[in-house]
Amino acid sequence: MSEKKTYIDLFAGCGGLSLGLYNSGLWKGLFAIEKSPDAFETFNHNLIENNNHFDWPNWLPKSNHDINTIIKDYPNELKSLRGKIDMVAGGPPCQGFSTAGKRNENDLRNKLIKSYINFIRQVQPKVIFFENVKGFTQKFDKNKIKGKVYSEYVKKALEYTPKDEKYLGYKVEGRLVDFSEYGVPQKRTRFILVGIRKDIANNTKPTDFFDSIRSEREKFLVNKGIGLTNSLEDAISDLLRINETTSPDTPSFKTGFYNKTKSKYQKLLKGNYSQKFLIVTDLQNTVPLQ
Repeated sequence: MSEKKTYIDLFAGCGGLSLGLYNSGLWKGLFAIEKSPDAFETFNHNLIENNNHFDWPNWLPKSNHDINTIIKDYPNELKSLRGKIDMVAGGPPCQGFSTAGKRNENDLRNKLIKSYINFIRQVQPKVIFFENVKGFTQKFDKNKIKGKVYSEYVKKALEYTPKDEKYLGYKVEGRLVDFSEYGVPQKRTRFILVGIRKDIANNTKPTDFFDSIRSEREKFLVNKGIGLTNSLEDAISDLLRINETTSPDTPSFKTGFYNKTKSKYQKLLKGNYSQKFLIVTDLQNTVPLQ
């Protein structure tokens, strides 16, 4: 087997993106940056301690970090990674851009876009994989001052090659992708941006990534044993309670079990894990408790 590619996960959360890279068997993490101590604790437990998915560098404490602190405190260490990192993955927080929220252009978290670009300039990975919400591609028309389209700002900033710096810039492509067309049981459209460093791009174009996932999606999903589209029932119908009865210890509660795995989608997600979960339900509030 060929040597695994190396990546860094930015704004890593509890590890969803890194989990996908781990499951692919093709990638090995160097380190991850996540500000929330709770999210990083989950990340550390699942991907660092239990699965040994990261070759964490000695110069960086293995804990939660703010990206701006990393850039400020470890500039030489970041620059020393040039030529060694295959990919930087992840996208800054989406709350300020999401149409599901207030879409506030002055949200302080929006400034992390500049931090992301600064990090890329320091490390200069071969490839960039960036993800954010659909609202990242839209102007802030409802604010007092009509804002810029941040997706275009990021694209131009990554493509730009300044003359006074040792930075070559990237060939960049960004598109909206509806993940319900790729097996996800939810209409979930996300902005995906892919960048390839100009000095290694040659005949490879960022558009090749989008063409490839489109052409390979059916083969991939069939190999996983599921269809191109999956319903909410396919995903969570096994959460319906069965064999409910009044709890012998607390008469105001009911006990029971989650249903058996029904769909191919559920079997894929659970793998070989078949343990039954006992649930206790408050008769008044009907809230499942573990």
